[in-house]
Amino acid sequence: MRYKQADIVEVNFLFPDGTIKPHPAIVISNNELHEVEGFFYLVLITSKDYDYSRQYSYQLRDEMVVGHSFEKQSYVKCHIISGYTERDVARKLGAIKEKYFNEIVDKTIESIF
Repeated sequence: MRYKQADIVEVNFLFPDGTIKPHPAIVISNNELHEVEGFFYLVLITSKDYDYSRQYSYQLRDEMVVGHSFEKQSYVKCHIISGYTERDVARKLGAIKEKYFNEIVDKTIESIF
């Protein structure tokens, strides 16, 4: 298992409208799912701050991240989730610190359920 929960990775992200664009994303599913099933779930990171989706977003700051910094202000889109395998990942960029990762999980649960 090369990638684990809270890792920031770069993938070609499939959007709901069918377009595909390279984007950073966070591995949000637990490590057991990855080991047993061979895939994991990601939440999208973007620099776009849409007024309509702020209630579904989590703002990232450099102190929340280990091993990476974003060139622009970035947000986790907690309502945009996709499943991937290791072969879909272009590279690992860093990781989210545990405290902030837990807040992202809570925000994702709140946004979807």
